[in-house]
Order: sequence, then structure tokens, then C-alpha cells
Amino acid sequence: MKAWISILVSLIIASRGFAGSSSKTITAVRTDRPPTLDGMVDEPQWQDAIPVLDFTQFDPNEGALPTEQTSVRVLYDDHALYVGVICYDSKPGQLVEQLIRRDRSSEAERFTVQIDSYHDHRTAFVFSTNVSAVQSDGVLSQDGAVYDLSWDAVWSVKTAQHLDGWSAEFEIPYYALRFAKLMTEEYEWGINFRRYISRKHETDEWIMIPRSEHLQVSRWGHLRGLKGISPPLHLSISPYVSATSTFHAENSEWSRESDQQLLAGFDLKYGITRNFTLDATVNPDFGQVEVDQAVLNLTVFETRYPEKRPFFVEGSQLFTFGAAVDNTSMPLFFSRRVGKRPSGADTVSAPTGGSIEENPSVTTILAAAKLSGRSNEGLSVGVFSALTDEEDAIINDSLGNSSTLRTEPRGLYNAIRLKQDFKGNSWIGAIATTVSRDNLPPSFSGGADWNIRLEDGTYTIDGYFAGARSSSSGVLQNGTTGRLLLSRIAAEHWFYTTSYDFATRFFDPNDIGFFAQPHDHGGYVQLLYRENFAEGVFRRYSAALNPEYRWNWDGINTHSALNAEFTGEFTNFWLGTLAYTYSHPAYDDEERGIVGTYRRPADQVFRLSVTTDARKDISLFFTGVYDRDAIRKRSIVGQVGITFRPVSWMELTPLAYYARTRSEEAWVFPYGSNPSVTGTPNSVFGDRDVDQLDLEVRGIVTFTRNLSLQFFSQVLLARGRYVNYRQLVTSTEFSPYTPPAASFINPDFNEITFNANVLLRWEYLPGSTLYFVWTQGRSDNSGEYSTGFGQRLGDALSLPHEDVLLLKVSYWLPL
Repeated sequence: MKAWISILVSLIIASRGFAGSSSKTITAVRTDRPPTLDGMVDEPQWQDAIPVLDFTQFDPNEGALPTEQTSVRVLYDDHALYVGVICYDSKPGQLVEQLIRRDRSSEAERFTVQIDSYHDHRTAFVFSTNVSAVQSDGVLSQDGAVYDLSWDAVWSVKTAQHLDGWSAEFEIPYYALRFAKLMTEEYEWGINFRRYISRKHETDEWIMIPRSEHLQVSRWGHLRGLKGISPPLHLSISPYVSATSTFHAENSEWSRESDQQLLAGFDLKYGITRNFTLDATVNPDFGQVEVDQAVLNLTVFETRYPEKRPFFVEGSQLFTFGAAVDNTSMPLFFSRRVGKRPSGADTVSAPTGGSIEENPSVTTILAAAKLSGRSNEGLSVGVFSALTDEEDAIINDSLGNSSTLRTEPRGLYNAIRLKQDFKGNSWIGAIATTVSRDNLPPSFSGGADWNIRLEDGTYTIDGYFAGARSSSSGVLQNGTTGRLLLSRIAAEHWFYTTSYDFATRFFDPNDIGFFAQPHDHGGYVQLLYRENFAEGVFRRYSAALNPEYRWNWDGINTHSALNAEFTGEFTNFWLGTLAYTYSHPAYDDEERGIVGTYRRPADQVFRLSVTTDARKDISLFFTGVYDRDAIRKRSIVGQVGITFRPVSWMELTPLAYYARTRSEEAWVFPYGSNPSVTGTPNSVFGDRDVDQLDLEVRGIVTFTRNLSLQFFSQVLLARGRYVNYRQLVTSTEFSPYTPPAASFINPDFNEITFNANVLLRWEYLPGSTLYFVWTQGRSDNSGEYSTGFGQRLGDALSLPHEDVLLLKVSYWLPL
């Protein structure tokens, strides 16, 4: 531990400051008559502001002059900032429009305003519109390395099309920004502007940041001229009411029996100080959130599903621990643990002749709150706390008597996160989490992480060290984890990364965090060459080579592989990737479910991916994988998806995924998990055949900027069988095993899952929303392996299903 601290202190001392922001400035002019938002930028007060015109191409020809001119002016008054933009276009009849829901990416003409109102050269608020006046906003942090699209503010924009091209007028109230009251006469903020011309795939920036640089916000220009303004009070409340009906059906007919639920609660947002905001929710209802995708998981590790609930998504980047430049982290705080499926729900069973009257599938969140912000000295603070209710299953016996079974105790979840910025756009942070539940010992985790920028941001040293004390297994266990990563992240061509990490045997943060990997140690080295100004068929390309290695704590090699990948963007804006992985023979142990050790054979994987030009009304992507090992395993995977925009206000994305594996030597079950296995404790293996078919359709219909209908449906079919059973004797030897017919529990499977979700969303007032949601789920795992997917699809409509109808109305009330 002392060695880690010494290394970190040395790195902090060695870190250097950044080169500084651009010398470009734009001056805001005070107005007594705020412009009327109509998108035209033609009122007299706009002429009082001097426009900026000196944009530079970022893409496709980095550093070149733009092919079209752009003009930007800025006004302000006591309440808001006003940005007037004229996007001149020599062919206004070819402007690309797309009417989509807020915050969704669009292939249309677009203009973005980025404001560093903290003026910390690291954080910025982003306000964007396309030519159809569809809004998008978010927060940039870590000098532009992280973009949080979940942040939503209340602001306005109008656009207009004309013979010169198109134009936009932004009204950005000061309560949508964060800044401290200054004693000086004039404020100075960081600012940048970005324009996208769809038909040319061209991006123009006022301050163009080359691809060879990794810093963003610290390189921007400055907004000057702001005088006599003050940060406003930030206080708003959003009460909601919702009505839910759940229908249960044993076949294709809708049941008349249903469960109804009426809920009410509220969200609160309060700017405690100019820099810190309190967000709270009482009795939240997240019924409008899209259902999780079904997946086939044949490993012993938990599947990680993304967070989609708005309260937990917004600002979640602050609680990310151990984030590194290779897009990995160590999630000591995983918000989906709050309100999770009750831990005892899957153990509930009906007695003979009885029934299960009620078995909650989620834990009720009574209240949650989080405090977040950043001080003038660069200290970011995040504090989270949530209280969840106890959950009980109700079971009826054969005589009609009811009893309850506690499936989840009452719980209190807490997390505290600190991050201190210092010179050179570096930071060091700390986190602490606790979980307290009735009649269980509390669980703790905590650690420190860092990101040290050296040589003007050319190099970075990331890392973390953390520990956890868990009681989830009923026994208190302590463990630690750590990582150190060195990268060259800014260069013309050559980049490299080297990393080492470890997790001790009893490290388990999963009461409030997420850790689903072996407890081992190892790392990787990556060497990458990138060419941003290619010739011939490519516009740009990159090639990477990286070996990986892992060992368990007994010194046994559990993973050793070499990866090679080439990615290129063609001159027609298609993307292609060709990758190859060779895995050396290595060992599986108890961390992967094996009793004893098993030597995996060498394995080779070939992968090809192609994505066509996303600007087109029809674009597609394809991925093909071929996998073979040194024994007899053969596997193919194919995935194809199409994005179809028949009109500017509709987008459909069907996707098909098929995987077929034959003769994979696979672990079936350990000794003791199947009553038919007797003798020396060890693992039973078999040759596994698996087929998987995943069919999905996503779509969105946008009637107006504030009214949209989105839908998602998925059918997942998966079947597998095991043949040629054998019992592991040594890591490379097996003995014959014949399962007894009478007591054998067949591990073969044939499953089907169907999920559908339809959401109508209407923002009837700024910040106020009405949702109408229909969700249906069907599943069955009783099929025989011999039953084909065609028959299973035909039987899907007769499966038992559950339908949920939800109506939810929220109202944003600024105070």
C-alpha cells in the first residue's frame, strides 16, 4: 500500500499544466429587448453583436476551410443567454431534416453550443438543435472525455429555413447553467460552437480540436462581455401520479382478472448553493423505462444490464470509480442494486395443492436523494442515499391458509464520491459505500482512484485501489482490488497502453457494486497505429495489436491471448473491421464453476464487421464471427441490422442475430449439484451444441418535437444439449460417466422469451410529461431440444403472458 501511495505522489508532482485555451474570443452584448424566438435572427438587436465567422473543418478534411459559411452572435440580459446562428448553405433545397425525439442522434443538419460556465477548463454544458428544432443537451466532464447525455435542462430554441440556408435562435436561461457569483466586473466563460452538414458529412468547429489531441474543453475560446448577472436560485418540484393495471393470462386470451395500482410521488431539484444541487425522489415510479433485453448466459457470472431509470442515470458519471482511458471501470457503486429483484424471489415455491398469491419482482424504493456539484477549487462531490422497503411473498396452502415469506429486508444504500482536480487536467478521487439491511451485518466498500496527465496531456496514468467487506454470503468477507494503467493518448500516429490489475479471492462489492469476473490478476499491452489522413480507398484507419494474460492466486495461467484488429473508414463513409484472436491453452478453475482445474484447448476467433453510410435513408451493419478450438468446437455467429428512415419523422431498426456452436467441450455441472453424480467430487463435462436466434425491432415515430411513439420487441430462442458425458479426473484427462436414467436432471434446454414495449411520450409543457406505456412479457423453458425454432415461434402466441398498462403524468413546477 505504501508503494502505491509513493508512486501516486511522485506522479502528481511530475504532472504538468496544460498548454492553455485558444486566444479566440466572442463578445456577448447586453440587450434590453430579448429577441422573439422565431429562428430568423433578423431583429435589430442582433446587429449590435459582432459575429464570429472563422470556423474550421474537423471532418472530413481536418484543418481545411469550411465549404459553407457560419455566423454566430451572442446577446444576454438578466435572465438568459441568447445565441443567434445563421448556417449559410449554397444548396438550401438539399438540407437534411429529421424529426426525432429529444436527445436521440439524428442524421440531419445540426448546430451545437458548448459552454464552460464554471470556467474550470474541464466541464461544460451542451445545447444542440437540428434543423427541425429538436433539442439535445448534456454535460461534458473530464475535459471532454465523458459526455453525459442524461442531463436535461429547460431551455428553448427555434429554427427557420430560408433561401440562404437555415438559422436558429437559442435561449439558454441562467438556471440551466452553473456558475459562481464573482466579485469582478466581468464574467469570462469557455465556449465553442459546432456545425454539422449532413449531405457532406462535414463537421465545422469554431475552435477545432485535432484528432491527435485528447483535451477538449481546456482548448476552447472565451465568451466575454457578461456584466451585472447573478446565478439564479435553482428550485423546482415535479409531482407525478400514475395508474397501472397488470393483466395475467394463461393463454392467448386476455384475462379479466387484473391488479390495479395508483401511485403518487415527486422529484425535487434544489440548488443548495450556486455550485451544489440536491436531487430527491419520493415514492418513484419508473414504469416508463424500457424493458431489459433478454440474453442467453451460460457462464457462472452475472449479466450486467444498463441503468435506464432517469433519476439514477442523471449525473451517474460522477459516481463512476476507476474510469480509465480504455473505457473500463470498477463499479463500486452500481445503482441497479437499488430497487433490484428481491434476493429471495426465486426461491419461493408453492406447496402441494397450494399457490403463490404474490411474489414481488422488484424492491420498492421509498425515497432516494443525491447531492452533487463542484466547488470553485475543483472539488467534485457526490452523495447518494436510498431507502428501500421490505418485500414479502404471500403463499396459500391447499386449505386456503395464507402465509408470508420475507424475500428482501428493508435496506439503506449510501455512497459518497469525491474528485479533486489539479493542474494538468489531472484528478484524484475517493469513494465510500455502505449497505445496511435488517438482520444482516452491514457491507462496506471504498477506495481511491486517479488520472494523472503528463506532458501536456500526451500521457495518462490511471489507476485505483479499493477494498470491500461483504455479508451477502451470510459470512463477512474482506477483499481488495487495484489497477495501474499507463497510456499514450495524444499523438499523430502511435499510441500504446499497458495495464495490470488484480482482485483478491474474497473481494465482493456486489451488495451495492458490480463485480462479475474471476478473482485473479493480470493485464495487457496494446500498441496502436492510427492514420487520420489516409490515401486511396481509406479516409482513415487504425491497426492494433495486444497480448493479454491472467493468472489465479495459485500461479496457474487462466488466460493468455493475442488480439489483432484493423479498422478503416472508406472514402464512401463505410466502416469495416477485421479482427483475429488466438487464445493459448489455459486453465479454468473454481472461479469459473469448475471443481478442480480444466485445461482449455487453444482457440482461434475471426471477426468481420461492416457498417454502411449512416447518412442514407437505409443503412445496415453486419458482423460475422467464426470460432474454432484445437479439439472439435466449431462456432459461427451472424448479426445483421438495418436502419430504415422511410420519412423524416420515422425510424425503424430491425435486427437479427444467429449463433450456432457444435461440439464444444463444456462444463455441465459440479459434483453435488446433480443428485445422480456420485464418487470423488469433480466436474462433469459434455460436448455442447447450442443454437440461438434473436429477433428484435426498434422504432420511433415522432409526430411533433414533443410527441413521440417508440416501440421495442424481442424474440429470443435458445436451445442446447449435452452429449458424451465424462467426469474430469485431471486437468486434461476424463473418465467415462453414464448418468442414471432415474435420477438424472437433464441439463438440456429449449427456451423462448418474448418482450414488447410501446411508449407514447408527450412533453405537453417544458419539463412536464405524459407517458402511456404498454408492456408484455412471455417466456417458456419447457421445450425439448429436438423442437425447432419454427415450431417454437408458432407456439409463442399461446404462451402465458403478462400485460402492463401504465399512465403517468408529471408536472414541472419551478419555484
